[in-house]
Amino acid sequence: MSVLRRVTGLGSAGSLALAVLAGGGVLAATAGPRQAQATGARALQQTMNGVTPLDKTIVAGSSWGRVNATMESATGNMADQNLALADAGDVSTQLHRDFSTGPLRLTPPSTDWFGMNPGLYNVVTPPPSLKGLPAKLEVSYRYPVAGHLRLVAGSMPDTAPPPTSNSSQEVYDVQVVVTRQTARTFALRPGSHLTIGGLLVITMPGRLTTVRLDVTGIVEPADPGSSFWTADPLLAAPALDRVGGGATWEGAVIADPGESDMVQRIFGPAFLLFQWELPTDTTRLHGQAQGLYNQVNQLTNRTPALTGPLAPLANALSVSSGLVQPLAAFVQTSNDVNVLLWIVYAGLAVAGAVTLLLAARMIAARRSAELTVRRARGASLWQLFWLATRGAAVACVPAAALAWAVAVLLVPGAAPPGPAAWWPGIAALAFAAAGPGLAAAWQHRLPRRGNARRRWPWLPRVVFEVTACAAAIGGITVFRTQGATGLYASAAPVLVAIPAVIVALRLYALLLRGLARASARGRGVIGFLGLTRAAQAPVTLALPAMTLVLALTLAAFTGMVRAAVVRGETAASWQATGADVVVASGQLGISPSAVRAIAAVPGVRHAASALIVPLTISDGMQVVTAIVVDPASYAALVASTEGFSGVRPALLTQTRGQGAIPVLASPQAAAYLGRTGSTIFAQEGLPALRVQVSGELRSTPALPAGGAFIVLPMSAIRGVSGPPPVNLMLLTGPSIDMTRLNAAVQATMPGADAPAITTRSLALQGLTQAPLQQGTFLLFTLAIAYAAALALAVMLLELTLGAADRDLTTARLAAMGLTEGQRVRLVAVEVIPSIAAAAVAAAACAIALPWLVAPAIDLSVFTHSAAPVPLRPDFASFTLLLAVLFAITIIALAYGMRSGRGRGVAVTMRT
Repeated sequence: MSVLRRVTGLGSAGSLALAVLAGGGVLAATAGPRQAQATGARALQQTMNGVTPLDKTIVAGSSWGRVNATMESATGNMADQNLALADAGDVSTQLHRDFSTGPLRLTPPSTDWFGMNPGLYNVVTPPPSLKGLPAKLEVSYRYPVAGHLRLVAGSMPDTAPPPTSNSSQEVYDVQVVVTRQTARTFALRPGSHLTIGGLLVITMPGRLTTVRLDVTGIVEPADPGSSFWTADPLLAAPALDRVGGGATWEGAVIADPGESDMVQRIFGPAFLLFQWELPTDTTRLHGQAQGLYNQVNQLTNRTPALTGPLAPLANALSVSSGLVQPLAAFVQTSNDVNVLLWIVYAGLAVAGAVTLLLAARMIAARRSAELTVRRARGASLWQLFWLATRGAAVACVPAAALAWAVAVLLVPGAAPPGPAAWWPGIAALAFAAAGPGLAAAWQHRLPRRGNARRRWPWLPRVVFEVTACAAAIGGITVFRTQGATGLYASAAPVLVAIPAVIVALRLYALLLRGLARASARGRGVIGFLGLTRAAQAPVTLALPAMTLVLALTLAAFTGMVRAAVVRGETAASWQATGADVVVASGQLGISPSAVRAIAAVPGVRHAASALIVPLTISDGMQVVTAIVVDPASYAALVASTEGFSGVRPALLTQTRGQGAIPVLASPQAAAYLGRTGSTIFAQEGLPALRVQVSGELRSTPALPAGGAFIVLPMSAIRGVSGPPPVNLMLLTGPSIDMTRLNAAVQATMPGADAPAITTRSLALQGLTQAPLQQGTFLLFTLAIAYAAALALAVMLLELTLGAADRDLTTARLAAMGLTEGQRVRLVAVEVIPSIAAAAVAAAACAIALPWLVAPAIDLSVFTHSAAPVPLRPDFASFTLLLAVLFAITIIALAYGMRSGRGRGVAVTMRT
């Protein structure tokens, strides 16, 4: 221990305390950014996993006419020029090389493909399997096809024969393959033939082109989820198109890769699209989301880099990608989350710096006698600074290295890019090591001449306090108007602690002096002495109070945000589903037996059925959604939900003699209907109904998306013969048995007629388990833990700073006859008011925080909803922390009094 004291000048306890503070600062400064980076990487990966393979592709597209015109303009050759297959492959190679320069990597070149699509053309003689329906086919071209499809019957196409022509038409034979689904629908097999026609060749006006498709083989997708198949859904399977009043079968066939020139000759002069598809590799993303977005956005907004004879072709290409929108949305979400993290980091940085400053002051005070002797022997301020810094570094550097290793082990493989990976930890270490030296040099500087006695000794403090308040107000103003722009503005939510502490200390001293004067009139000395000593130490308490209020304010902020997000997610889940469980049917509706069985499921507290039907208003210009319900059960269910307008059954009760049916309408529907009676016509067999708006509903569980809707009683349609069954059931209850519910649905409406079941718990789970939210809340928890550790360190340091003077005072009072119980009460009266002042200041900050930060914080990023997420004061988040600190303070004081009992009064006074 003597060697440690000689090297550090602190002793074991002081060295351990400083090492813990320095290590904690480095750990927080290193682990925090790493955890944020890891959270962002997981969220980005999850976002990319949810993007379809088609959207993960970078597409360079053009048309045959545009490519032909561009190449003609560049070469001066006015004749039609088809793109050679070798040139198309060369374009793919050059595009792959050009698009690979960035954090977003492409899949191997073997997965790239080139395609041509001429669109749909009529089948001259549709096959009998279509039962008289017309058909259209497109001759799709893909290169290469190896690795994308497997031959299951027949053979792959061969080189097609040359076309035959006469004065009126030109006939082409194109060998193709089809998928199993297409072959089944069109009754095709190897050797089958289909003819498409009607192509007008521009170069020979009036001549029709007829294409006979010779099916040589049946294939199946080798990678059905790839863009090779999903870029054109008709390629894998035909579809029945019902648009335009009639039904038409649409499908696609695949031409042989060697028929590139023929496909262009046939379809190019009419209409032919080119596309180069380059899939991206999002399984192992490199870099930040902003860098990925910048790369994709740049690729889609510039001309591709092509070289050689194909260089002019670049001007005919337009690049697009489905990654632009999800990456842009993710970047915006990350920026909104980073605002919160910056606020937390700024608060932790300020609180940590003040705590280290307090520790430096304590160390300088402990070494004051030693440094005074060295100063008297001729040591310079630089030598004192180096002596104190060297001793602190001996304790801080090993602790910082250990903390850095722990941070790397806790969050492996995740480091923010650039200086953010190392400078926060180095800054914390440098501040912890240099702080004691700076405090020692400042304490032993020579006094200035002429300043032995100031005329207004209070002036410097007033100027400092006014300047600090002005700086804090400025930071808060910048934060409210411009957001978290930089460290200064980001610290605005904790800058509110500065004026709160200054006002609290001013009122603290004033109030305690008044209480001390009042207690002086009594016979006891405990209150007078304790309050007087507490009132004389507001300047000494400034740093501890500032750090304590900062820590409590940070805890209040994180608790406030967490509580607001939880409330917002709960509200969003209600708005997404409308009830705890929603059972929605398709065309057949929910039978009465199913309604009874579903309502009897264990855990269901309220059940309501509804018929959702679109209605047309008599003017024929507007459509409203009618929600036909039983008023009593629906009102009870609405009352058990959150965030929806209440329903009064009396407003849906039709009185005798009332001609119109009373309805509750949304504001939009009420504007359509007016207050007078209006006639609406049903679209599903209901007769015309005359309704009158008896009240308004801004939202309702049966239609949580809102819009133009009306709620009318079931009695309005009971007189109709055979009304359709309900098609919606809403259930509420905290613990609905989903197993029994599924069994009841399957038992009453089995097979394809079974309704779809949606649960609010799944919607809420999708919000709460999002990686960004989980990572952000984890960082909040770590921030609260670090703030609690700082607050505890501050309380212990505050007790340590006044320990010597407090022991001497209690020893003198003991010599005067005060008992041990009186001395304990005296110490409690001296210390507890400072904690109470910090609690009052923290409460004031918690009340002001929602008003201060609301304009610059958008918490809807967590709820995925446009609805605002209001902030409210949260006292519970720091009340528990304050109670723990208060208990630890009492325990520490009691331990100090007990440990001093063994030394005796005389020993304490001599020491």
